[in-house]
Amino acid sequence: MEDWSRRRRAGVLVRKISPNFPKAIANYFGTGPTDVDASIQAHDNYVNCLQDNGLEVTILPSLADYPDCCFVEDAAVIVDGAAVICNLGHPSRQGEVGSIEEALSQHLETIVMPEGTKLDGGDVVFYDDYFLIGRSTRTNARGVEFMENICHKRGFKTFVFDVPSSTLHLSTICSSPAPGILVTAEGHLRPEQFDGITADIIWVPNEESYAANTIGFENGCVIVSEGYPKTADLLSQHGFSVTTIDMEHIRCADGSLTCLRLFFR
Repeated sequence: MEDWSRRRRAGVLVRKISPNFPKAIANYFGTGPTDVDASIQAHDNYVNCLQDNGLEVTILPSLADYPDCCFVEDAAVIVDGAAVICNLGHPSRQGEVGSIEEALSQHLETIVMPEGTKLDGGDVVFYDDYFLIGRSTRTNARGVEFMENICHKRGFKTFVFDVPSSTLHLSTICSSPAPGILVTAEGHLRPEQFDGITADIIWVPNEESYAANTIGFENGCVIVSEGYPKTADLLSQHGFSVTTIDMEHIRCADGSLTCLRLFFR
């Protein structure tokens, strides 16, 4: 029987698209956003989908000085009632964190990462009793060590991956839409990297790698990016009810589904 006790979701934090979204960082699969209005509409559709799945959505105002500010996942990691406030890996994004900390402090204990640590929340994936942590261009060894210590003190195990240069964050190519299930992308991670973790792993074809980033709910729904039929079919075969969202304009800024949300309760 699936145990959702550690991943039930009621509240989620999002932030509106910056008016300067076309200046967002795009070094991987994105080409850079060009249409702010279309990006705002895509974000509105995303928020509506979260609400349709029973979530109470807190929407923070956009930050004109921070083009990447809609990607709230990177600013904090929630660990058993505490919010670890991240030292973001790209220097241009540091100013995004203060308002996230302020919003989360109304609901959770906050833990600020010390100087010298570097970690993006997109490099952390929650999976049952584990936190999977990626060491990447945005997350350094000290950031991994700090995150591991927090998780261990709160009763969770950790598993560390070296994020390949082919992708930005661990969560870009790995997600857990339900207890006991991981979705990951061929050509980025390898089966032997998961040795020691008990999981039903759904391997997304390499050409649909972007769709490995999913959001699942206890009602059996899973949200997947639109335009990846093989992934949608694989998830349907595993018993999920699949909802697709057009993420084209978000992808242009190297963003994915999970990047836009921060579950905090």
